[in-house]
Amino acid sequence: MNNYISVKNMSFAYRDGDSLFENFNLDIKEGEYVAIIGHNGCGKSTLAKILCGILLPNSGIVTVNGIDTADDENFFEIRKSCGMIFQNPDNQLVATVVEEDVAFAPENLGVEPSEIRKIVDEALKTVGMEAYAKRSTSQLSGGQKQRVAIAGILAMRPRCIIFDEATSMLDPEGRKDIIAAMKKLNKENGITVITITHYMSEAVEADRIIVLNKSKIIGDGTPKDIFSDVKMLNSVSLASPQITQLSEMLIDDGFPFPKGILHTMEAADVIESYLQNK
Repeated sequence: MNNYISVKNMSFAYRDGDSLFENFNLDIKEGEYVAIIGHNGCGKSTLAKILCGILLPNSGIVTVNGIDTADDENFFEIRKSCGMIFQNPDNQLVATVVEEDVAFAPENLGVEPSEIRKIVDEALKTVGMEAYAKRSTSQLSGGQKQRVAIAGILAMRPRCIIFDEATSMLDPEGRKDIIAAMKKLNKENGITVITITHYMSEAVEADRIIVLNKSKIIGDGTPKDIFSDVKMLNSVSLASPQITQLSEMLIDDGFPFPKGILHTMEAADVIESYLQNK
């Protein structure tokens, strides 16, 4: 797979502030599903904005689909190549009717009206909101609003979507819906998905996890690799998913659990197999 996002020797500081990133490097391949985790203030959200060109580096190069984010002439190409979903969906909805909100971006890009209808229908279907096309956005739940926000980004037909703490303001059911949408976009639509999250149960669904601490990468691997490294996680005040912690406790007590259990059903299968063969 080719790199869809590439960060080379990037440095960044907010105006009149201390340097946040120095000589930072990161490659994200096309079609990857990546979770970025770390404690508050480690630079996750700033990095998300840099990756999609909302913030520009002070030095170094950031490219999206081979396009330099610092090139003003490529502004709209960057926006179409990489979309971003924020914490509060109310801040991202621009119309009072669902289908009008989704149509907003392609209309502003000058897409033909007949094509816009197809784009809107397709985007709403992808996130399971086609039945709500005529509904007022004010009547939607938090999870439904976030799915409409995703549809609005999909209407621009990006190949990458970054979710910046997009589930943090949702209830458990809403988080479940958005995680399912992320997985569908990645596995069925081939979209590169990057999620910034503090929910470890959300991070385990990714194919790759990047751990940030003080704007530096201190961990980069599969969920099993990352959540098996308890010492590294503890050093930055992060914890494994609860089922992983439970399995580690059982291993310490002599139970023949494999390392790196991440899901409840995975643990249940191990216990069932153990009891059957005992």
